Amino acid sequence: MSLEELYSYLRGSIDPGSEAAQRRFVGAQAFFNWAFKEELIPYGRKVRILDLCAGTGLAGAALVEVLREWGYDSRLVVVDRRKEDLVRVEEWLSDETDVYGAVMDCLGDLKKLGRFDVALLFGYTMPHFDPIQAAELFRNVAGVLESNGVFILEETDRFGTFFYGRAYREIVVEVREKDYTVISLDEGYDPLRGVIRRGYYKLPGWERIGEIETRYWDLAGLAGIGRALFEEAQIIRRNKHGIISVGDIVHLSKPIR
Repeated sequence: MSLEELYSYLRGSIDPGSEAAQRRFVGAQAFFNWAFKEELIPYGRKVRILDLCAGTGLAGAALVEVLREWGYDSRLVVVDRRKEDLVRVEEWLSDETDVYGAVMDCLGDLKKLGRFDVALLFGYTMPHFDPIQAAELFRNVAGVLESNGVFILEETDRFGTFFYGRAYREIVVEVREKDYTVISLDEGYDPLRGVIRRGYYKLPGWERIGEIETRYWDLAGLAGIGRALFEEAQIIRRNKHGIISVGDIVHLSKPIR
């Protein structure tokens, strides 16, 4: 089973029709409104937004709506490997918006999509990237941002939580529905890539539905990679921005040329 098929079991947080996703959308709007007032988002006549690993475009659309409230136009480009998700971005938008969907990997050639003022990576996506891929991703993003551009990444300190806080579990219930449960199991560590392999199984029946290689990032590690490519890097903890449904933020600005 492909990663896309596996995620069909795990997609409740991005489906515009789900209550969980609606709460996430409202929270993202609240965060971007706070970030705009804190001058963490560059603005101009038309703000160009790149939403990476976008899913249904929840984060990018939330920023578009906030900018509209502040009186600014925007252009939104959403990038994901799943076309069936990208086509739903307009379900989040209250009015006509300049939107373009690109079905591609975010490690691909982003330069063909143009230049941007803001790049977003929301949804706790970084565990999918090993350290080499993360460096490539950050370099890719820095290469398409304007000189005053920002890269805003939502994450949490997984290393601190799982290993220092001893919350890591070899068996995890990932999804519990009326007719089935999806669990993940620890199936080994790759020291050359720094990732843990987790197998996903559907119960009852122990049907194997896929495997994900996971890197348990810490916030300082992500900010450190970013600081090599951006002039400024800061970590904004959830207790500072105060939005419960939005995680910690790594904020990178002014890409180094």
